[in-house]
Amino acid sequence: MEFNTQVTAHKDDTYALSINLDYGFMSPDDLIKIAELAKKYNVTKMMATTAKKVSFYNVPAENVNPLWDDLKATFGARLRTPKGKIIVCPGKDVCKFAMPGFDGHAMADEITKISQAHNAGKIKVGVSTCPRCCSMAQVRDIGVYAAGKGWTVTVGGNGASRPHTGGVVASGLSDEEVVKVVDKIYSFFEATKNGDERSAKLLDRVGVDELKAYLEK
Repeated sequence: MEFNTQVTAHKDDTYALSINLDYGFMSPDDLIKIAELAKKYNVTKMMATTAKKVSFYNVPAENVNPLWDDLKATFGARLRTPKGKIIVCPGKDVCKFAMPGFDGHAMADEITKISQAHNAGKIKVGVSTCPRCCSMAQVRDIGVYAAGKGWTVTVGGNGASRPHTGGVVASGLSDEEVVKVVDKIYSFFEATKNGDERSAKLLDRVGVDELKAYLEK
């Protein structure tokens, strides 16, 4: 059976699917609509994930596409569809630590566009508007966080079985400069990765200096 969105199979022939709704920032009305759709399609379990997504579990196969179609009809363009995962901090409207002049959600939207334009495999991204990095930017494949008078970009972070922080490849960047740097990083991954290789292993193999030289071209 073909599905209209990415799913994960369960052992009992049901499926899980997740949505990225405004990077995890929702209103009470949004939550009510999500719950109503879950009930409509016999979803028995749900979870808010660490990636700020909402996951629907134990979805019968025949309900996956109708549920996804209803979600799209309900939320439209608010359903973000990056390749990989993009986590964004709450930002200045919520957090007292957010630095003025930095818009994490707008930056995440730009990175989503970049991810859709490339075929670089699984890339996790964190965007934070202060160096505290509640979006886990420093342990993502690509991290973008505000520090000083500009954005800092890190590459090669890993929060899984081999946890370590990514290395800084650029700092003091404007919004436009970040977009150019991140686009080049995706191009580098696209040209250099072996299969499903993640960024940490890639940089262990080729060295961060090769990436920095590529970014300077």
